[in-house]
Amino acid sequence: MAGIGFQLKKLYSKSGLFQNIRAYSYSSIVTVGPMAICICLILFSKLIMESVGASVEETELFMAGTMYAFIFSQMITNGFAYVISRFVADQTFLKKEDNVLSSMYGLISICVMIGAIAGCLFYWSSPLPLLFKLATYSFFVELIIIWIQSMYVSALKDYMKIVKSFLIGIAVAVGLIVFCLFTLKWMTATALFLCLDIGFFVIILLFTNYIRAYFHIDNQKYFLFLIYIEKYPLLLFSGMFFSIGLYGHHFVIWQSEYQEMIGETFYYAPYYDVPVFFAILTILPATVLFMVSVETTFYEAYKRYYHRILHSFSFRDISTAKDRLFKVVSLELTLVAEVQLFVIFFAFTLGVQLLPTIGMTADQVHIFTMLTLGNLFFSLMQIILLILLYFDYQKGAFFTSSLFAISVVVFSILGMRFGFYGLPVFLGAFVALCVAIFSLMRYLTNIDYYTYCSQPVVYVEKKTKTEGLLKRLKHL
Repeated sequence: MAGIGFQLKKLYSKSGLFQNIRAYSYSSIVTVGPMAICICLILFSKLIMESVGASVEETELFMAGTMYAFIFSQMITNGFAYVISRFVADQTFLKKEDNVLSSMYGLISICVMIGAIAGCLFYWSSPLPLLFKLATYSFFVELIIIWIQSMYVSALKDYMKIVKSFLIGIAVAVGLIVFCLFTLKWMTATALFLCLDIGFFVIILLFTNYIRAYFHIDNQKYFLFLIYIEKYPLLLFSGMFFSIGLYGHHFVIWQSEYQEMIGETFYYAPYYDVPVFFAILTILPATVLFMVSVETTFYEAYKRYYHRILHSFSFRDISTAKDRLFKVVSLELTLVAEVQLFVIFFAFTLGVQLLPTIGMTADQVHIFTMLTLGNLFFSLMQIILLILLYFDYQKGAFFTSSLFAISVVVFSILGMRFGFYGLPVFLGAFVALCVAIFSLMRYLTNIDYYTYCSQPVVYVEKKTKTEGLLKRLKHL
């Protein structure tokens, strides 16, 4: 992601308020485009359905379907995110970019297959109409593909193409939704899902075209990246546990007293899910700041330190680079914390004044407040997790993400028992942040050991079982 981060940072170097606003807008779409646009589009669709007099049942069915597609598509793909990022980075460094495009096709096929099995099991006994099932399943699959393509699209280093792709696809979806609701008077959840399907399919087509134009060659080694799952299993589990921590509290609350069932299929809890929906938006600034400032500035210091080691600089030069690296990590994390604190206070002010006007109760506003506070810890934990992965400290990243998942789920179960909602995510993120800070400090304190002594004296390339299996399958 640093490549596109450097491209975006060039915009910030230009003077003028307009240029900074333009740069921040581009950064927002590039870094959190899929998630933020999905959330805003779902909110827009819900509001417009209510404004034209669509039934409550159809509106709730639409919200439940989009929520399930959003959450479970993320859970299926997030487990592969760290693995595929490592694979693409390694192949690019080794000048083997021919393996990148084929790995995208292979990962899409695996995740879509998993999604197909999950979708069939979920809808098997559902009484909902077949057309609704097909429309929501198509949206679910499209989200899976978009999340995967987002892992690759950062390598393009062309933010304008990314921005245009999202804007064109969303414009198509919004135009179709308005046409269906106001002109054709189709006020059903199925109609809106069909509109979303077409709009997101346009995004997929544009992304596919740009990615293929950049990487050029498909060498048909579609599952070569699976070797990395065997080599680096902690990366896979780190991504999986991170997803569980991110969405596990929903599953717990859906079994609480606030549980509602839509269409005899979807369980959800609007009392809790609506505040979560708005609280997620407060993570946006920290994510953008990490992309443009933290990752680029940190990467420069990181690269300088290891460059001096690899090219046999003097001990004094290496020590200077190391001190600079430590200082950058500290300053950038402090900057993110300060910005996120400002966002929290701003969100509190708006939330207390505006959220009651859209029907949220005082208890829901309190949940929103706790979740927003928890996002301060979550944002810092997520950034430290990525820094640990930069250093290839996979054990630290694994312990952080696994404890994040366990603590959020356990605290959510206890919170449901004692009537505390929102606090479990706050506590879970705080515990995970403490572990992340401890892991980072431990690595930085012993960075000389990890750099010089943890590597093998003689490198011997080992053949993995997966590699052998792929070769045998190739000769069949």
